[in-house]
Amino acid sequence: MWILTDLKNRIMHRQQSVWKYADVLYSVFMILASMSLSSAFADGTLGEVNIRLSGTIVALECEVEPGDVDKTVVLGSWAPKQFKKPGDHTAYVPFTIHLTGCTANGVTVSFDGKKDSHDNNLLALSDDSSAAGVGIQIMDSSQKLIPVGEDSPQVLVDDNGDATLSFYASYVATDNTVSPGTANADTEFVLTYD
Repeated sequence: MWILTDLKNRIMHRQQSVWKYADVLYSVFMILASMSLSSAFADGTLGEVNIRLSGTIVALECEVEPGDVDKTVVLGSWAPKQFKKPGDHTAYVPFTIHLTGCTANGVTVSFDGKKDSHDNNLLALSDDSSAAGVGIQIMDSSQKLIPVGEDSPQVLVDDNGDATLSFYASYVATDNTVSPGTANADTEFVLTYD
């Protein structure tokens, strides 16, 4: 009887560990930004913009802190007239992803997703978006663009096994004319460990 109880306890402990890591492995990192037309402004103001972030760890090297698994980054309200030419951008808004329990020395991140047709360094708006003429840029902690699909600079893991990945995001004009409306973009991030 003792052997069966011990075996049952081991199986339950293993299942809890597997589910703990499965939750981390299968969560999806998504940037969801929405710009909406505000009728309160005669100049066609782009509405408040949000980015929804969800974290993914693709190997069992680190864990994402619970508060960073699902978060929203508010980019603010912008009028299309603020984008005078391609390359003009909104204010850079910082966001971070905190990793804990890392066994690696360093981490790099790449963001994958649909590329903008005018500038393939930027995330394109999704097909269900009604805004036009803008893309989304993600930058590293030095405010240097991280092109879609390319690695960020390495972030070192501290002696406690923690790392803070710091980024910025903003909208960038990709055309001479920016049209207000909803603007969504999706991305998945991949962590690479050294």
